[in-house]
Amino acid sequence: MQKRIFFSILVALFALSSSAEGLTYLSTEDFKQKVCYYDLTTGQQPRWKYIGDKPCLIDFYTSWCKWCDELHPVLEQIAKMYEGQIYVYTLNAEKEPELAALFGVRSYPTVVFCPMVESPQIVAGYYPLDFWQEAILQVFGITKP
Repeated sequence: MQKRIFFSILVALFALSSSAEGLTYLSTEDFKQKVCYYDLTTGQQPRWKYIGDKPCLIDFYTSWCKWCDELHPVLEQIAKMYEGQIYVYTLNAEKEPELAALFGVRSYPTVVFCPMVESPQIVAGYYPLDFWQEAILQVFGITKP
């Protein structure tokens, strides 16, 4: 009985953590399906073409980064505030080094803004909530709720 309850809780937590809305973990395969498909085996530099249906933020973090830990709750707030308007993804650069290299990420946290048409814009470092709201307005043209 206890194993079933524990299993049910795990399934529920997994469903919440991988929902389309909110702060969502992004793997390389997810990136190729939700953000931008690329193939490094061609020997050519990948071309950027965002394939999402609304703009997104991608948070590159590491397990050892204190500022990444500080930024995570701020991004969760952003995900809730802008739910239905943007996607907020989080990506462990230690587990997905290919993606970090593609974006030239060298410091953490780094957040990539992916507008619908324009090229991605990169912000490195921790900033408070009001900074991110202003950046979302400037880059995506979406006003804070």
